[in-house]
Amino acid sequence: MNKSNIFIFKTLLSPFIIFSFLATNSYADESDLIPLEHFACASTRPTFSISPDGKHMLIGNTIKDNICDIEQDYSKRVEDNFRDRGLILVNLDTNESKTISKGKGKDRISQFGWLNNNRIWYTPRLEQGKTKLSTFAMDLDGSKVKELWEYSDSYTTPYDMAYNEPNYIYVLNNGRRDRVFDYYKLNVYTGSKKLMAFGPNISDMRGVAELNSLHHLDGTPLSVTFDHGLNRITYIYDKDKREWLEHFEFNCQEPGFMPVGMYGDKMVVAGSKFSPDGALIEENDTNAIYLYDYKTREFGQKLYQDPNYDAAGLTGSCRTSSGYAVSDKLTGETAGIFYESLSPEKVFFDKDLETKYLTVKSVFPDHNIDIVTASVDRNRMMVQKWDTDEPGEYFYVDLTKGKVEPFFKISPWLDRSKLSKAKKVVYTARDGLEIPALLTLTKQKTDKNYFIVLPHGGPNTKQYIAYDSWAQFFVSRGINVLQMDFRGSTGLGANHYMAGNQEWGKKMQDDISDGVGWAIENGYADPDRVCIAGASYGGYATMAGLVFTPDLYRCGINAIGVTDQMQILENFANRASRDQSWDKEPLLEWGDISTEEGYAYAQASSPVNFVKNIKAAVLVLHGSNDRVVEPRHAEDLIDKLKDYNIEYMSMFQAKEGHCVTYCGERASLEYMQIQEEFLEKYLKD
Repeated sequence: MNKSNIFIFKTLLSPFIIFSFLATNSYADESDLIPLEHFACASTRPTFSISPDGKHMLIGNTIKDNICDIEQDYSKRVEDNFRDRGLILVNLDTNESKTISKGKGKDRISQFGWLNNNRIWYTPRLEQGKTKLSTFAMDLDGSKVKELWEYSDSYTTPYDMAYNEPNYIYVLNNGRRDRVFDYYKLNVYTGSKKLMAFGPNISDMRGVAELNSLHHLDGTPLSVTFDHGLNRITYIYDKDKREWLEHFEFNCQEPGFMPVGMYGDKMVVAGSKFSPDGALIEENDTNAIYLYDYKTREFGQKLYQDPNYDAAGLTGSCRTSSGYAVSDKLTGETAGIFYESLSPEKVFFDKDLETKYLTVKSVFPDHNIDIVTASVDRNRMMVQKWDTDEPGEYFYVDLTKGKVEPFFKISPWLDRSKLSKAKKVVYTARDGLEIPALLTLTKQKTDKNYFIVLPHGGPNTKQYIAYDSWAQFFVSRGINVLQMDFRGSTGLGANHYMAGNQEWGKKMQDDISDGVGWAIENGYADPDRVCIAGASYGGYATMAGLVFTPDLYRCGINAIGVTDQMQILENFANRASRDQSWDKEPLLEWGDISTEEGYAYAQASSPVNFVKNIKAAVLVLHGSNDRVVEPRHAEDLIDKLKDYNIEYMSMFQAKEGHCVTYCGERASLEYMQIQEEFLEKYLKD
């Protein structure tokens, strides 16, 4: 690792395993404002994998030094060596390291992992102009190198280790059918594989995607759930008959349940409760977590339910929630359920995991942590510290020695003391719906409460709970920021999600407007200094706010935003289902222009049709290569802004697509530079 990424550490021991460490930051900037370059610079990010026995760790190490330098070539986006990754093997007992790959030329790694305690797999990065990509295995001493599989027209990936049989692992392969995986047991020394089970045979493969799958400890499949149009279908594998049986089917935006894990000989499922004959017994708004006997189809104990958030499964039986099950590596049993509210939530079923997690968490009481990789006994682990004001920092933890070792810092040039932590707030919309939100307050001294409301994209997603460079950019420039989960967002239960059906520009927009009203009432925003900004659907919400509530905003920043719903929805299902499974869901959520009612709704909710109402200045940002929201949305908007003599600024990035942050470094910087200029002129003057 680069010396600049290694920090001083100190270890203390006590009966309760108390940790302490010192960390220095030589990247603090002495100026009052965080330089824009510091937000635009892409940080390298190593990846880690600890062996099952905890004696070794693999580190996928980026060759480029982790320093802030803006790549000036738009077409490159980042430096040539930014994606060049080597592979290092560290002996965690002796701290000795060995370079497996230097990460240059042909010697570059894209993926890697463990096959057993003495053998690893790795996939070299595909060279330009080459079509063959292979995965190899190697012993830790560099011997017994063997090609395990080749990627051509099919994809192979490991899904579990055979801990009782170290010569084998279990892999999935989709060579037979593109969207359905088959199950194999593979010898890690010879590369030979034995078919364990074919995946389910589905007659119509158009628009099919796998949502989740479970397997037994011996590697044989147990269940798989598919998204097929508006249907969600769970199949159960009968090992004795060697066949898949359709077990349960439900529809998007109707009650259902989905397997998410195992506990003993029972499934762990998320959703509503049903009788063995499929009749609904208990309809849940937020998904409950149950034990479920898949052999008798009987629901058992309710293990957990959050009254406000989906702990796992599909929000409204339709869109993936933030929650998922974490399994014990040796037993395969569900050890906990992790999900997001306005912060990460962790529900533990495994007390050993809970104790060890809380022990490590006590070292970082003011931040969130994730266990990135760990030994099977969970005594050695790599932990990431993160938060809304912390882009991320990695620490090696050894519980047996009571040691915490700072290891790597993401974007070390960012002065953390100048970043602002978001506050969790809840306000009430005009019809009584509670709207959770993140409020990030500036640390700058300003003469007024400058304010930006920043709705998320999607729209049927959830507000991102982590470091947000766009929000931090605004806050660093003296502006308070509010980001909410308006109706239609996922993860907050079926009612909250379905309340957004065909409410673009209507109740969904009211939720955003009501957030502005709440901020004004509580002293976070001056009523004549409010701006709205957003990307993708957030860009739509920006324009909807400017045309439907023109007196509320002083300015608006529309990044890669939808301005004409007709253009998005026209022939949407036929276009989407070529590559995606979610071809019909938007017809429920966003509108169906094939109907008279849907056509009228799209016309009435398209901001481009009401540009003459705008009283604020507008900034339009778009990538000329955007294939999600085509540039014509921005071009048509600008034509209308000109027609009505509305003040605007614009920027198109020729080499960029659907992004406004995390684009190429130079494009990201230029997007921020014009936003800073725009806000100085139209929000602060």
